[in-house]
Amino acid sequence: MSLGLILAFLGMTLLAVALLMGPLILRRRAAASRDAYNLAVYRDQLAELERDVGRGVLDSGDAEAAKAEIGRRILALSPAAAPATGSHAPHAFAIAVIVLLPFAAGALYWQLGSPGLPDEPHDVVVATQKLDIETALKQLEAHLANHPDDLKGWLLLGRTDRDLGRYTQAAEAYRHAVDLSNQPSVVGDWAEAQVLAAGGAVTPEAAAAFKTALADPDSAPRSRFFLALADYQAGDKKKALQEWVDLEADSPDDAAWLPVLRQHIAEAATSLGVDPTTLKTSSGAPRKAAN
Repeated sequence: MSLGLILAFLGMTLLAVALLMGPLILRRRAAASRDAYNLAVYRDQLAELERDVGRGVLDSGDAEAAKAEIGRRILALSPAAAPATGSHAPHAFAIAVIVLLPFAAGALYWQLGSPGLPDEPHDVVVATQKLDIETALKQLEAHLANHPDDLKGWLLLGRTDRDLGRYTQAAEAYRHAVDLSNQPSVVGDWAEAQVLAAGGAVTPEAAAAFKTALADPDSAPRSRFFLALADYQAGDKKKALQEWVDLEADSPDDAAWLPVLRQHIAEAATSLGVDPTTLKTSSGAPRKAAN
């Protein structure tokens, strides 16, 4: 390795250390709110796992593995109630690790690695990952072609397609799942995929499915939200606004959907020329105050 490359490595290492130490020393507080939101999302994911186990679409072993991973992510979050003062030993230790780790990694790589070999291009890495996902999808699709009665397989395919942005394919996979199990929660998944495939429009077929999905208490808030959205898109903004306010009142304080719900309430109120702070529930109670 040439002297120029060594100096470049040292320079980039020092820059990386400075960028890492700066936020640590300043003890940025912005992460607290982000971690609080992530915690709400993780709690919702845990609840969804329990629902999947309860309705028999997920094995208890797989659920426990997923719970362990979510638990690991929760433990990685910054404590929301961390004291503002206290010992600085953890920070000193973290700073020492940040400073020494790059050099230790460099020394280890020099002994065990192959610094003379060229790096694999980023495009090749991305293409390989994409190929792996596509291969897995093709294998799952081939399995379902031979085992069309595999409910878990259709649900897995639907979720995967949805996460990859393949909404039309996701809707089709969930349709097969509905044919096998007319459980309200599965019908709700199918309805949501239809909305995504339609670019956010709640079609009449999706609205009918959401009405069926209301029978599932756990996923009912999702159905209520989209049924109100259907009213809004149909021009009945006042009705939609009231439905969203009622949903807000019925939602837990840590519900992951509250930020999106309140954004829609604010937009609907503005379009109607209504002050959002004056809104009340159908029972006449004031709106739930945002945390």
